[in-house]
Amino acid sequence: MKRDKQLTRLLVASIGVMILLFASCKRYVDPPLYFEEPGDTTRPASRKVLLIAIDGAAAGEYKKMGLPVLQNMLSKSKYTWEGVSDEVSTDAATWKTLMSGVSYSRHKIKDSSFIYTQGINDPQHSSVPNYPSIFSYILSSPKSDMRTTVISSWRTMVEKLVPEVQDPVVAADDVAVKDSALKRIKTGNPDFMVLQFNSVAIAGKAGAFLADNTLYKDAAVKVDAYIGELLTALKARPGYDKSEEWLVIVTSTHGGIGNSYGGPSSAEVNAFSVFYHEKFKPLEFVRSGFSGVAMKGTGSSVIRARIPDDGGLYNPGSAQQTISVKMKSPTKTQYPHFFSKMDKFASTTGWSLFTNSSGIWCISVIGSGESRIQGTTPVVFDDKWHTVTFKFMDSASKRWLVRYTDDKRIDHTDITARGSVTSTSPLTMGWATDQGMGAVTVSFADCMIFNTALSDAEVAALQCSKDITQHPRYANLIGYWPCSDGFGGRFLNKAPGAVNKDFVLQGAFTWDNYAEVPCSITPFQPVAGKSALFMKSVDVTVTSLYWLKMNILPVWGLEGSKWLEPYEQEFVKL
Repeated sequence: MKRDKQLTRLLVASIGVMILLFASCKRYVDPPLYFEEPGDTTRPASRKVLLIAIDGAAAGEYKKMGLPVLQNMLSKSKYTWEGVSDEVSTDAATWKTLMSGVSYSRHKIKDSSFIYTQGINDPQHSSVPNYPSIFSYILSSPKSDMRTTVISSWRTMVEKLVPEVQDPVVAADDVAVKDSALKRIKTGNPDFMVLQFNSVAIAGKAGAFLADNTLYKDAAVKVDAYIGELLTALKARPGYDKSEEWLVIVTSTHGGIGNSYGGPSSAEVNAFSVFYHEKFKPLEFVRSGFSGVAMKGTGSSVIRARIPDDGGLYNPGSAQQTISVKMKSPTKTQYPHFFSKMDKFASTTGWSLFTNSSGIWCISVIGSGESRIQGTTPVVFDDKWHTVTFKFMDSASKRWLVRYTDDKRIDHTDITARGSVTSTSPLTMGWATDQGMGAVTVSFADCMIFNTALSDAEVAALQCSKDITQHPRYANLIGYWPCSDGFGGRFLNKAPGAVNKDFVLQGAFTWDNYAEVPCSITPFQPVAGKSALFMKSVDVTVTSLYWLKMNILPVWGLEGSKWLEPYEQEFVKL
């Protein structure tokens, strides 16, 4: 019995010692798995980003100037001169897009207050969307100890747009921005640094955003030299291209037209981007192909496009009119309506296009009563591009509805008894008119409305027209939406004289690149040193996070793409 008690005390004491030893040990987070090859004593290089954004750097003008530092970077860069910033090109809007990875159509930050601007068509009392900066995602990640820096002469931007940054610096001017960055590169250990240079925009506003403007060019040359100093300092770091893998991004936030900016013109929104890394092979990205939005869904999940108020311009009324649109849909289903100017099918005036399970297209026209035209047409719901055209035409003292598929006339129907066909409903692409029926997934291109009845030959000429200005009825074109903008929240109206008649996109839409393009668009022809990719400012956020090996969560709703992934064989050491 005595021996048993001694053994028990010894066992308890041993357990106590083990507990004390365990509690006193310092605990470390397990490091990530790292496998060494025989003789390999190196550790993986740390990824770092230097993002340099230049306000007012018009892409076309910068390309003309051929600035030496930027030009020398191209030999080790993926780059584009044909990218875009955003549909609203104010400083606040473009910087919000650049720092959040979300476009203006969602964040709605327009002016220097950095306060959400509610659109006229947004629901009243709807919640204000919150799209934080890239630094918020870093701060809430396992890489929260990353050393982040923003250096800018714009205090409001630093304080309101990027409050999560670890090292915010408000500098006096571009020289001070450069000097502050040099100090940190030479004596510090930054992981992600963002610099804003605005002297180019200031020079553009003082004269013009043109290479021929001496003031503008001088400012661009100075900033180019600043970039050269920064690269020299970066390459002088002991770990550069060894223990540190730097991605240097130089991008423009917007351009300008005349001596101003803020609008949606190509001169204002066109942007260049240069992504530089020591191991990159040079490649220029050009804008080519077709980038569109697929209409889909119903109810609160609908994705569609509408013109909020056309002022009656697109009502056929009692006049002659031709409406033509290219469409692509893989869906054959029962009676969904997909393109309309009608509030409620079969009970309100207007017109509406729909399909049936056979994949043909039909139309309902309602004025004084209804004409429901469902005669057989070639199948258009076959996942190929087709042109659907119909016109309201007067002939032989009667009024007719004439239908075409691609370049062929299908039928003509007497609609004289319908009288005037007028509707206050918005012109709509996607689900709307018959809410009792399901939706159809459909993409659109080259939507056109003429204020006259085109002849059969003139309709045929629309089929693969690559330049609508050369069409014989161009003067009668009152609406033209290519639907290939590739960015923003609208299908812009390119018809002569059309103002405030854009299709506004609704719902959780995305711009997608289509492998098959409408015949009006010339497919990209492979050229050595070039590839087709339409780059946008929203891509910068995703590219930066990707380079920093961050896990990008779908719930963040970032719009950019991981376009760099296919080129990993150039820079990932296996």
